[in-house]
Amino acid sequence: MSKLITERPIYVVMKYMYAFLLININFLICNTMFIVIYFLADFTFENILLFYLTLIPAGPAISAVLSSMGKFIREREISPTIDYWRAYKQNFRISMKYWLIQLTIMFILVIDYYYAIRYLNAASPIFLILLFVSILVMIYAFPIITRFEVKIKNLFIISIYSNFKYFKTTLFNMTSLVSFGFIFYHFPSVSSLFAVSLVCFFIMFNLQGPLLRMEHEMSESRHT
Repeated sequence: MSKLITERPIYVVMKYMYAFLLININFLICNTMFIVIYFLADFTFENILLFYLTLIPAGPAISAVLSSMGKFIREREISPTIDYWRAYKQNFRISMKYWLIQLTIMFILVIDYYYAIRYLNAASPIFLILLFVSILVMIYAFPIITRFEVKIKNLFIISIYSNFKYFKTTLFNMTSLVSFGFIFYHFPSVSSLFAVSLVCFFIMFNLQGPLLRMEHEMSESRHT
């Protein structure tokens, strides 16, 4: 018996590409200000405050992409634009609150790293490590926001703890980031159309197990 057209590999591939592209475009729309400044202003330390301000809208946008990708993985169906903006609206307040804190921490660490290189070079690796830790915390924090109602303080605690508890998943996420960073660096024009969606898809795919276990643990704690 011949397969239905919706079951054929070419259809599945096109469906995924369509979803990745549309969600990525919506993400870029949310970050238009940053993109404009990125192309118009020099990417230098003197302009760091300008880039900090233009990155503020990125928090809810990242959350919306992750939420959309999570739904796509669970249900294998998605209305890219509708689901993206629904998630953007639902998680806006908590994701913006978290992102402002996280972005400010990374902003301060970048400044510390810059001055450490100039005046205390031996200390510069410390700030690089702390920046790397901030990214690892963020990789858990945003997906948690998309699935659970959680206070900011608890969000940081759970995210830090999860990096150690699900260490294998943390390694997978690190590998995904490095791999896509390499691809984006060498093929920026093509990968920019899909990069954010693909990275978020693989992060949510890797986090399926941990998020299910968190959901189970939270459900048990409510009944005890």
